[in-house]
Amino acid sequence: MAHILLNLKTYSESFQRKALDQVKATEAGKTEHTIAVCPSLLDAGWVASERRGNKPLLFAQHAYANGFGTFTGSVPLEALQALGFEGTLLNHSERRIPHEQIKKTVAAAQDLGMKTVVCAESLSEAKHVAAFGPWAVAIEPPELIGSGVSVSTARPELVSEGVRAIHSVDRRVKALVGAGVSNRQDFQLSLKLGAEGVLLASAFAKSKDPAKWLADFLA
Repeated sequence: MAHILLNLKTYSESFQRKALDQVKATEAGKTEHTIAVCPSLLDAGWVASERRGNKPLLFAQHAYANGFGTFTGSVPLEALQALGFEGTLLNHSERRIPHEQIKKTVAAAQDLGMKTVVCAESLSEAKHVAAFGPWAVAIEPPELIGSGVSVSTARPELVSEGVRAIHSVDRRVKALVGAGVSNRQDFQLSLKLGAEGVLLASAFAKSKDPAKWLADFLA
């Protein structure tokens, strides 16, 4: 079983009703893999309210560990959990945060029973954030994000070395691959190199038929 995270970012193709359509596209087929969708924070509440059951998992694109209170502009983990979110992305290349903030947010999420996927742009960063004990670390060289060229193809050694680096710190932390993953071949190669899942965005979110794209991806 692998883990597939679909980041909808803030694409126009994934906004409002289209975001819900993409979430529902992941409900259509049966798979042994775990699928999580990361809608825009603007769509988080109502997408969660329209989800059927608890699949797919819903992950926020970012979250804060400050709790409820006088924190204008923040998105508390507790609020996300109340809406039905199971986890959050942290430190994506488009939303980098200090390591101390990552550590604090991972710890707060653990206290709530929520999952965290921390993105890392290098092997050294992957090892560093793995020590915080997140649910998963996603290796994402920023130069390949949105390129259509998968890290598993362009830099396979980074995937295999990254998996070893993460597991050398904490074997319980899942090693995921991001950046350029766009088709079934990228997915399968990532798993062959030792990854336990993938993080992808535009290939799914911008597809004309998300349900068919996902079916082909999982075939």
